[in-house]
Amino acid sequence: MKQARRQSYHNAATTRARELGLRLGFAVLIAMAAGYAAQPLWPALWLAATLVAQTINVWSGRAAVKDPQHRATPGWEFRYLALTALNSAVFAAIGPYLWFQAGMEGRLIALVVVMGGLLNVGTQPDTSGRLLWSGATPYVAVLAALPIVTIFVEPAASRVEMLFLDLGAMLYLFHVLRAVRRREDAALAVGSALEEAKRASEAKSVFLATMSHEIRTPLNGILGMAQVMSREPLPAPQAERLDLIRRSGEVLATLLNDVLDISKIEAAKLELEEGAVDFEQMARDAEDTFAPLAREKGVELTVEVRPAALGCWRGDPLRIRQVLNNLLSNAVKFTQQGGVSAWFDLIDDNLTIHVSDTGVGVSPQQLEGLFDRFTQADASTTRRHGGSGLGLSIVRDLCRLMGGDIRATSVLGQGSTFVVTLPLQRYVAPAREEAASDADGAVDTGNLKVLVAEDNPTNQLVITALLEQLGASVTVVADGGQAVEAWRRESWDLILMDIQMPIMDGVAATREIRAAEAGRDRRTPILALTANALRHQTEQYEAAGMDGVVAKPLQVSELVAAMAAVLGGGEGEPAASAVSA
Repeated sequence: MKQARRQSYHNAATTRARELGLRLGFAVLIAMAAGYAAQPLWPALWLAATLVAQTINVWSGRAAVKDPQHRATPGWEFRYLALTALNSAVFAAIGPYLWFQAGMEGRLIALVVVMGGLLNVGTQPDTSGRLLWSGATPYVAVLAALPIVTIFVEPAASRVEMLFLDLGAMLYLFHVLRAVRRREDAALAVGSALEEAKRASEAKSVFLATMSHEIRTPLNGILGMAQVMSREPLPAPQAERLDLIRRSGEVLATLLNDVLDISKIEAAKLELEEGAVDFEQMARDAEDTFAPLAREKGVELTVEVRPAALGCWRGDPLRIRQVLNNLLSNAVKFTQQGGVSAWFDLIDDNLTIHVSDTGVGVSPQQLEGLFDRFTQADASTTRRHGGSGLGLSIVRDLCRLMGGDIRATSVLGQGSTFVVTLPLQRYVAPAREEAASDADGAVDTGNLKVLVAEDNPTNQLVITALLEQLGASVTVVADGGQAVEAWRRESWDLILMDIQMPIMDGVAATREIRAAEAGRDRRTPILALTANALRHQTEQYEAAGMDGVVAKPLQVSELVAAMAAVLGGGEGEPAASAVSA
């Protein structure tokens, strides 16, 4: 209720400030009409009083105009309501003058002015009851009183006519108030629905964030241990079964990411990262990823970069890779014979990605809803090929978020072609970034002393196995407080810090370590281990003093790359050690 009242004062004050010139213009016209019909002195005085009252009323609401969440104290509210009532009373005061001094024409103008003022107050959007009655009461009083007073001050006036006129005024007032009440009820219903939708959206976001964290923990265990085991010699049948476990886990991770992406897009919380996009490398990675599946099906796969698209471009490499992989995954999945080809090109100053296949294709009717969520060509598609129906919807949303779009053409039974258009600019790397890139290299993990702060036993086992397989010496603690104590006791080459932990979380532990390091030569590299790796979250980790982020579920290549980035040495900081897979 307080929130609705604050919004009501903000809307009313904003409307009055915006319409001040219009209301004063009406006042001038009314004063001119009154001066023409009767003596000009009183209309001139009324116009001056109206100018003062309107200005004071607008001035009194300036705090509510500036701040929609302005806290209306009892004193401020009383003053604002009183000045609103005074403003209406001054404006309505011209009515009695016109009624008694300007003949029948004056009475007609008086009714129009008073009834119009009442209608204006009643139709203000999002007006609270207090604000409505403070503004409407002077008009109601004048409208009801004029015919009654006329009976007493003008003996010749017909009482029946005046009573009928008063009855008509009351009926008008009744209809205005009824319309206002219906509008208020509708506004309350809309406001209540919006609040309920907002609460539901927030609850969904909390639920998805919680479930994401809970699902990623066992998923990290599955994928992490699959990576550990794949680096050991295994009989062929076991290696094949392990590869199936790994690929199934990756599919589950993709589905989880798709659901989270849809949620972020709906809530307008999906954040794009800006960096260098190398399409040659992206093409090689995509071909390496999908070539084995294409070969199994006897489908030819080619991914190439046309000369105009060579070099580095500025964009979100993760999301562009996601777009390409979604399109290639669908193309290979729905193509049983023939081939799949993808190429990057520059057309009309826009970077384009073409993905074409000789697969099943879709009909014109199915093509219309191809980018809708949870939609596939027909029900049998899910049974034959699987999938959630989210991929193409996410691709379209991502393309539009990046300022581009996607279009599709298809012939049933002959194949489909998807064309992505992105307005990317050439990427010019800063000098320091180029120097850092030149300095990167593989370094030895042997004798690397690593402190891992992780509360989940599954994740502890996974990260320990991965690091020990790389030759590192690993010590595990279960919370941020223990990590700080371990750091105080001895020196470490690297700390891997989980974010969500009991006692003390990873951010707080990092801040405490960095505060203790102030003024010392010793600085220990700290990497965040987390499933929460959005831009605003990584900025928070960096602000706390962390040197990088490794997202869960853990990938050995990403972990090694992050370790190399913080341990490989840099300007003014000797390397603590070196990392190599």
